[in-house]
Amino acid sequence: MTVWQTLRAPALAQAPVLPRALDNLLAGLLAALGFVLPLSVAGVSLALAALAMLALAAAPSVWRCAPWRDPVAAVGLALLAYIAVHTLMFSGLTAVSLRTVNRYHELLMLPILLALFRMVSRKHAFLLGLGCGAVGYAAAHWVAMFIPALAAYLDPRRISAGFGLALCAFVLLEQSRHLPRPWIGWAASAFLAVTVLFAVEGRTGHVVIVVLVACAAWIHSPRRWRWAAAIALPLVVLILAWSSPAVQKRMGETLAGSSVQETGQLASTGIRRELLRNGLDLAQIYFWTGAGYANYSAVHDQATQARYAADPLRSHYLQSHWVRTSNPHNEYLMQVVGGGIAALALFLAWVGLPMLRRTPGNNTGAVLASLSLAFAVGCLFNSLLMDFVEGHVYGVLLAWLLALSIQPSAETAGQRA
Repeated sequence: MTVWQTLRAPALAQAPVLPRALDNLLAGLLAALGFVLPLSVAGVSLALAALAMLALAAAPSVWRCAPWRDPVAAVGLALLAYIAVHTLMFSGLTAVSLRTVNRYHELLMLPILLALFRMVSRKHAFLLGLGCGAVGYAAAHWVAMFIPALAAYLDPRRISAGFGLALCAFVLLEQSRHLPRPWIGWAASAFLAVTVLFAVEGRTGHVVIVVLVACAAWIHSPRRWRWAAAIALPLVVLILAWSSPAVQKRMGETLAGSSVQETGQLASTGIRRELLRNGLDLAQIYFWTGAGYANYSAVHDQATQARYAADPLRSHYLQSHWVRTSNPHNEYLMQVVGGGIAALALFLAWVGLPMLRRTPGNNTGAVLASLSLAFAVGCLFNSLLMDFVEGHVYGVLLAWLLALSIQPSAETAGQRA
């Protein structure tokens, strides 16, 4: 088997069969993880902790699965190891450095979840939990239109909500065929997509849903019509979305550019532009070795001092909270400024490898590629791997789909042998 073939269809060991009681417990925990995934960081942390303990209890079975042999999991572990070593070298063993490394714990959980998803007999228990949790979370955004207190609670979470619900909508659309009543999944998917466009004021979600609509059009169109469908259907969605107050509001803010608010501070888009400019300056300086993941706030503060201190028109920016941010709102800049070119290369490989997966006989490979593309696009506007909610959603869905992609090739071949 060539290297290219290995990347496309990794030959992993056959997943062992768990005792019934342990299998039932695992299915329940995975369903619970799916339910809390889009809506609760604390809930996800508790579910992951419970799954980690179960993985320890079933350590021999996890070991036989050899999840680290999957190229995506292997590159993720290499990136996590690089982040940990680089952070300790540049920042030492401190509480801040440990918290910084912990922001990327999804890279460690991915191979563990990959093994657990392969071992559980009822893989779609997770999908059922995910659908229920996502639909409930989406419904809360519609209810919030009439309850100001709930709206105030949800508004700071609009980026993660839009991104997470968009990914959930796409996964439900593509995987509902495996459910007893597929139309329920399709209806839930449509409800989530409408919620992202009309009830969530998150530009990242708006962009990601359009990307995923294009992917869905490509997957389900005849070969000769794919390009036309992938262009036309997103345009139709954009035309419909233009009637959404949420889209109009965020589009107005985007078109306003660097306008100044009544308080004298930059509007959201203006802040994003300044973060991008400063991040690009830092990338040029720290391209080769990185400044250290825990040091982004310090070097960004230095960059803003150099850019604004002597500028009478912009010196007041230095009083803003965003000049001392530890988040450039761009995962590519976060990786290159934090860890240098090696970190960026590992991250690009981790994002790109799922796009190479091919699964003859089903569309899981296409779903993986679409999900990774949406994540890659979202990383242009947010540090999605560093952010807990977005990183959790993508990491867990990635592990689940990787497990589904392995079954028809490696496991079936092993059973026949």
